[in-house]
Amino acid sequence: MRDTAEKFKQHARRLVDRLPKEHVRKINKLISDKQNFQTIGLWVSALVASSVSILFAYLFKIAEGGFQKLVGHLHFSIFVVSPILFLLSWLIIRRFAPEASGSGIPQIMAANEINYTPENKTIVDRLLSLKTAVVKIISALLCVLGGGAIGREGPTLQISTSIFHFFGKLVRRFSPNISEHTWVVAGAASGLAAAFNTPLGGIVYAIEELGLVHFHKVRTALLSGVIVSGLVAQWVLGNYLYLGFPALEKVDFKIIPAAFANGALTGLLGALFGSLLLFLIKKRRAITKLSYLVLLTLACGSVMAGLSLLNSKAAGSGVDTITGFLFHKDAPSIELVIIRYFGTIISYLSGAAGGIFSPSLAIGASIGSFLAKFIGEHHTNLMVMLGMIGFLTGVTRTPFTAFILVLEMTDRHSAIFPMMVAAMTAQWFARIIDDESFYEHVKHFYTKAEIKK
Repeated sequence: MRDTAEKFKQHARRLVDRLPKEHVRKINKLISDKQNFQTIGLWVSALVASSVSILFAYLFKIAEGGFQKLVGHLHFSIFVVSPILFLLSWLIIRRFAPEASGSGIPQIMAANEINYTPENKTIVDRLLSLKTAVVKIISALLCVLGGGAIGREGPTLQISTSIFHFFGKLVRRFSPNISEHTWVVAGAASGLAAAFNTPLGGIVYAIEELGLVHFHKVRTALLSGVIVSGLVAQWVLGNYLYLGFPALEKVDFKIIPAAFANGALTGLLGALFGSLLLFLIKKRRAITKLSYLVLLTLACGSVMAGLSLLNSKAAGSGVDTITGFLFHKDAPSIELVIIRYFGTIISYLSGAAGGIFSPSLAIGASIGSFLAKFIGEHHTNLMVMLGMIGFLTGVTRTPFTAFILVLEMTDRHSAIFPMMVAAMTAQWFARIIDDESFYEHVKHFYTKAEIKK
């Protein structure tokens, strides 16, 4: 091995010696420039992160389809299969990486907020380690294969940020003054851009959710990560819209009151969703007996099996539910609203890895479709989109990210003003329930005081 390395060095020296001195000087200048060195590291990070994100999305889709086949062939046997898969999904997290549980977005927020100092370095490294990313992938796939109503977008963000964090540590060995926050922010934005094919949404999310007070210090890194991730995703998957191009009737001023009402209701329900989920998570964290936690996780799997038998759309990310409303004229159903609402809570309560981004969009779409009955079915698609924006805003308190994501996923710029109205109204009404988002509350579980427990 050493002989091979020495031969490689000698060969490299001979190549350099053959180059004109002017070229050698330019190469040395390029490599020695810390900004260029960081940019190259960011490009490599984005390339690897987007590739892993695409692979994860592919496997996640297979797992979703796999559960539907289980329901079709095994029927009541899923009352055994689903609890076992839920339990395995949670046990792998408990055993190998507790920081991989849940969505992943609160972990990113905590890592971004904690100063990367010698005393806090270990915490950040645990939140964003490659081991955590691998466990996240395995746990999420097991959970969705077992019928979990979870999304892959939150996990994708933590996976992407972990990869950026890994390469960031390598770069800081040569340039120790480079900020850790740069890599966390770029990783999160790149992950969202790759997950939804929404580059602008990734940038806005980084600014809004991660609170970039000094945006000018990280803008180059942020744009580099998003551009490379977006290009890789489009190169592999094509230039696609995440939700397609739904048909809309003419959007005029008359729709604004409906947008306001939609935003008010979905914002309230989204905030209530977050508060209920937070309450139940705290109750779970208070349980110390392993046997009780096992029983709770098995119960979550059993309940999801039952909901899936009642309605096949109870499981999975909910993307099929959204496209069913937008493109297949699926009938609105209050039953589906309830099943998606509580199915997502139950799946998250199991302790497995899984996001609530797509499930929140699916719940909002179901509510919006139901509300369309009261203003005219010709506006169903618009109400579905406004419901998605309002509910996601109620959960995350990121109104700009919510409406830009839906705008980019559907490319319906004609509805931009109703989208804005729904987003801001949802934000106002969500504050009636709680001033902070679900993610903000959960973030504190991963601070220095909590993570040592």
